[in-house]
Amino acid sequence: MKFIIFLLFIFGFSAHAVEFFEGKVTSLEPSYLPTTVAFHMDAGNTTCPVGTQLKWSKADQENNKAVYSTLLSAMISGKKVRFYINTGDTACNGQYLHLLAD
Repeated sequence: MKFIIFLLFIFGFSAHAVEFFEGKVTSLEPSYLPTTVAFHMDAGNTTCPVGTQLKWSKADQENNKAVYSTLLSAMISGKKVRFYINTGDTACNGQYLHLLAD
């Protein structure tokens, strides 16, 4: 029984470690829509330092358009976003995005 629980634990969960940073959107590149949104922020981390082109690209093109709208709103309003990537992803592809109130 313990062996089965062990196998379920190892193969039953697909957890990904993520890292994030918060900052303001400084530029937004819509040229690659609807498949990809490229942008820059005034913040970064070790994996994606300030000045690195950040990307959002999902198979669901409607999702990409919604994220573009969110980033555009954040840039125009001056609100911060929290941008999540998979740990160690030097391509800086977004996994989650939060628009922050302050």
